[in-house]
Amino acid sequence: MSGSKTWSRTRESGGCKRGLSLTHLALVVGACLCAFQSTAAFQSTALAQVPDGIEARLVPSSTTIVPGSPVVLEFLLHNTTDAQVILAPPGVEIDSSVRDAGLPLSHVFSGAGFVGLTIEGDSGHVWSDAFGYQPPATAPELRIPAHGIVGVSLAIDGYYPAVRRAGTYTIVWAPYNGALTSNPVTIEVAPRKQAMLITDVGSMTIQFEYELAPKHIENFIELAKRGAYNQKWIHRIDPGYLFQTGCPKGDGTGIRDDGKKLVAEFSDAPIDRGTVCMARLETDPNSASCQFFITAARMPQWDGKYTVFGKLVGSDSFETLDKIMSQPIREDGHPKRSLLLRLTQIVDAPHGMRSIGINSRAKGMTPVDSP
Repeated sequence: MSGSKTWSRTRESGGCKRGLSLTHLALVVGACLCAFQSTAAFQSTALAQVPDGIEARLVPSSTTIVPGSPVVLEFLLHNTTDAQVILAPPGVEIDSSVRDAGLPLSHVFSGAGFVGLTIEGDSGHVWSDAFGYQPPATAPELRIPAHGIVGVSLAIDGYYPAVRRAGTYTIVWAPYNGALTSNPVTIEVAPRKQAMLITDVGSMTIQFEYELAPKHIENFIELAKRGAYNQKWIHRIDPGYLFQTGCPKGDGTGIRDDGKKLVAEFSDAPIDRGTVCMARLETDPNSASCQFFITAARMPQWDGKYTVFGKLVGSDSFETLDKIMSQPIREDGHPKRSLLLRLTQIVDAPHGMRSIGINSRAKGMTPVDSP
């Protein structure tokens, strides 16, 4: 189907392994739910009660969506048993001769009454019927190898137009007539945001580059909204190059209090003067957590080596950048006098503001080695 992506994967080890990245297709599955262990296909139009063994999981591509952008979810089924299982959606005849490499749409929309999702808005309104979906007369069976995972990536706004509107939505998937129930996922559809940084020497405005690094922007907004970027030391200044802040310890060694780290979202975006990047360990591209740096010059040798998630905009921002860069520093790069990022606020971006275009550049590396 256009707009969807299917895939399957076999796990060699037993059990449910957590904390792995979708980018590398090692997908996280949640707490054990209802399941099916038999290797016999359902050929009838009703689904029998199923024992434990299959887990259903929803994974959003992002939990913060700009209106007009697709709302993409990964629908995953994980077989945690030691035997192959064969599943069939209830209410349709099964064609055992048809095979699908991933999760068929007829299995996604196999809930009671051929619904796929239950979506509750922040107003309390609930949507479940999939707009434009017609149950097929026949459907393929789904074979999941022992400890295998199958899934499909689907833009749900085509079936549930309500999620195109601004608001907060909680989504649950209950396939196979409700025999399985996924983890709930909450997404926010909201206008583009930008960050206002208030420092001891002036203010700066960060325009987020949503198309480049949605997960890093989501991380930054989350931290800013809970005050993690208030009263933070600007702990590092490299004259002519950058300044760095956002460390909870104030010395460049700290990460988020929950230990979360981010998978890199590298791009070909040029690292120019005023580019906002996540800091990371030199030895680990996936070690970014909460610290970030803002560059004071064009740095072509860093292109593609750090996650670019924003740009400074406005003359006041660059005046403040110059004031920070002119501060006297010690031999270790710390400012000689206390210099604080006092307050970080997340506000709506001006209407019509879009991300700056991407240009291809030569790649090199001069790393920022703080986590």
